[in-house]
Amino acid sequence: MSTLLLIGAERESHADNLERIESAFLSSGWKVVIVSHDELTLDHGRLCYIRNSDEIAVLDTFAWIWVLGFGSRSTFLDRMQLLHTVDQCRFVNSIDAYLLYHNKATLAMTTLSKYTPDTVVSTNVDELVHHVHRGGRWIAKPTAGSFGRDVFELQSNDPNLTQILEHLTRNDYAILQQRVSTEREQRWYIAMGSELGAYQKVKTGLRGNVGATSSAVNCDPTDQERDMVRSIASELVDLGIRACAIDIAYPYLLDVNFVNPGWFQTMENLTGKNFADELPSLFDNTSR
Repeated sequence: MSTLLLIGAERESHADNLERIESAFLSSGWKVVIVSHDELTLDHGRLCYIRNSDEIAVLDTFAWIWVLGFGSRSTFLDRMQLLHTVDQCRFVNSIDAYLLYHNKATLAMTTLSKYTPDTVVSTNVDELVHHVHRGGRWIAKPTAGSFGRDVFELQSNDPNLTQILEHLTRNDYAILQQRVSTEREQRWYIAMGSELGAYQKVKTGLRGNVGATSSAVNCDPTDQERDMVRSIASELVDLGIRACAIDIAYPYLLDVNFVNPGWFQTMENLTGKNFADELPSLFDNTSR
């Protein structure tokens, strides 16, 4: 019997992925165990999740381990360091990916850079202002987890330019990205190098997050868009990211969300189909 360990908590999520993925794999005959992030325990050299004294999930007994969400900020680094000792081929998305690639900018430093708009990342307001003053239109936002919030379009003549960048860099790095056309911005879900499908975002202003102020409609992707997504999917697998949602506006890759992305519920609303049911066959007997 194929086995899957799901690590997460619905209360921390903007999506119903944990319940939806569990149901899909159970319906396909898999054994599925759900544990919470902070139930991770190292006991005499054995790494496991302990729900109570009668329920112990030992990591190296599962074919696949899927981490959904980050869990508590205070324990994140300890948990990631412990999980990093496990064979990374067992993880749907590797621990290295959680540590290195959640930031919107770091993927632009990989082989995916060829799809990325011109990007600047800094905490230095003067440096960011300098790039905006060079001309053109720029999108300024947090480097991770904005959910459609704190997204600004900036030009050199913006009277609030410095104040906006000071706000974004108050506690964190900010990212400046070349403003590109997003009239056909699409969100795709990809798993094990294969695409499940896509919807097109209908945005209000700059807001592209369906949970914020945008909505979604069915789309008919072009061959060029499909080819681009398939290439990105293959390269993400090489980076240890085997299941994620990506946002594209051909020929640009705008975002990669593998932590716990919204997609399945939106696609079901549009099509009446639960695409999570396609996941088990993609992970069953998959070469790693």
